[in-house]
Amino acid sequence: MSHDQIEHLAHALYSPGDERRRKAAKELSQLGEPGGQLPVASLVQMMLYDTTRLRMAAADILREWREYTPIEPLFLALHDPNARVRSAAQWVIMDVGEYVPPEIWLSHLTDADPIVREAVLYALGTRATINLVQEAIDAPEEGVREAAAYVVSQLQGQFSAESLMGMMQANDARIRAAAIDALGNLGDQIPLEPLLEALYDTDTNVRLAAIRALASSGERMPRTELRALLDDADPSICREATKALASGGDPAALAIIVDWLHADHEWDRENALVWLSRSIGIGVAGNEIASYLPIEELLHLLKDTWWPVGHMAAGMIASLGKNAPIAELITLVSSPLPRARWAALSALAWLGDAIPLSQSIPIEPVLIALEAEDVETRRSAAELLSYFETRVPVDRLLPFLEEDNVEIASIIAKRGRQEGIDILVANLRTRDRANSAAAALGELGKQAPAEALLAALNTSDISVCQSVASVLYKTHPELLSELVPELVETLCTGEVGPLLKPLQEILIAQALAALRHPHPTLLAWFEHALDAPHWEVRMWAIYGLGQMAPHVFEPALEKLQRLLDDPESASVRHVACRVLETLVPATATNDHHQ
Repeated sequence: MSHDQIEHLAHALYSPGDERRRKAAKELSQLGEPGGQLPVASLVQMMLYDTTRLRMAAADILREWREYTPIEPLFLALHDPNARVRSAAQWVIMDVGEYVPPEIWLSHLTDADPIVREAVLYALGTRATINLVQEAIDAPEEGVREAAAYVVSQLQGQFSAESLMGMMQANDARIRAAAIDALGNLGDQIPLEPLLEALYDTDTNVRLAAIRALASSGERMPRTELRALLDDADPSICREATKALASGGDPAALAIIVDWLHADHEWDRENALVWLSRSIGIGVAGNEIASYLPIEELLHLLKDTWWPVGHMAAGMIASLGKNAPIAELITLVSSPLPRARWAALSALAWLGDAIPLSQSIPIEPVLIALEAEDVETRRSAAELLSYFETRVPVDRLLPFLEEDNVEIASIIAKRGRQEGIDILVANLRTRDRANSAAAALGELGKQAPAEALLAALNTSDISVCQSVASVLYKTHPELLSELVPELVETLCTGEVGPLLKPLQEILIAQALAALRHPHPTLLAWFEHALDAPHWEVRMWAIYGLGQMAPHVFEPALEKLQRLLDDPESASVRHVACRVLETLVPATATNDHHQ
């Protein structure tokens, strides 16, 4: 294997995609050591040199910091030789676009590079002129036409029906679909004839757009033509036509939907609810179909053995608003079936966005649910409590404050209690609750701890990084102007500053953990990393050691034993317990496992 091939695999090992890391690790681990072609030290050096993921992390943060992000350096990044960096810069430009005067964007529309013109179109969005969009529709570059299609979908009613019908003749299917989506926004002025022709377009997405647009035509919706599609060879066309007809109460379509909901396989039932929850057309939400379905069917789904089915059925029931079966939902809150309780509590919480819960349901059943044995019921009950106008005494909530109950911690934190804030900060240092903790801290405004949030920007989870960046934008904007230059430098040059330096160590630990190779050098690296200052480095080092039985020796086992009481992260404690159960089953106690 050549050096270039090895370097390519090393870079793939550093990828954010789990599957790509696994494949690269499998090939690299076959090279072996010592005397092999890739010593661990060389692999680490390659990953230190490859700063692509750090540059992308900088872009993810800058996307959330909007008007604090300077524009001109982003255009430099658009010309970077690294395609992933160019794409990241384009996303930043798209997200910060509305905060920049349009004349600044217009000066770049004559750039010879189509990637720049593409980015400018996304950035302008609804501020793009009709003439500019029409020129872009005819551009020879596919990316520019795709950006034009996006702008057409954003401008909606600013195009005349005649202009949109003209776009329906475009060669690019994306332009045709965007024009049809815009036509669906014209209400009583929706032209039916061209849309009926589009039902048989050669492109599936254009056909789907035509169905959605026709569903938006209200009483004028051509039911006969849509019924003809119920037996179409394309399953996606059948589904969309069924939804469109069901949104108008068509009995045959509703019967088909009920059959979907009774499918034998749980994934089929889940998929049916996914399709139903998606928007059908302008002003026609998928969940509006719920008003035509027998309510007993939806209530039955709340008890489904496959929890995603109950969760999505709860969303459909909540879409009924004041017409939802509130009494039945309250009864299910005390159901002996845990999944039914979770779904009922979720439905009531979603109803809290539409109706004043304090005036609609008693609070006592919710408080009783806080005492349930299973943690999910307690969490769901806590989330529901946040919708009550009645202030629950903090002293009544404190006994239920657990390290993994972000919902209760959020309520207590919003009352100004440090106990709740501490729990939220601790959950920033977990794999599965960091997003929820960040959102809860965002509701505290200036009381959100800035130092903890800045530290949480260093995570291998992109969604958490963006959530935390968004919270900092809302709660501590005064900090951003000092931090942005460092992030811009990282994005444009790959130079990593102190803000993201810990992330580099995390990504290397994550990559090495994927190798699953019991070489002494790798074992030593992981053992040393167990003492790392950042919790996620320690966690990935534990994962790495967990793949190396029976080659893990006493010094590493002793460190793992100490990490059962890691003072910083519940995820570190949890992973240490799991790995010790694998390496030395008698070592991990039941107390720690719990």
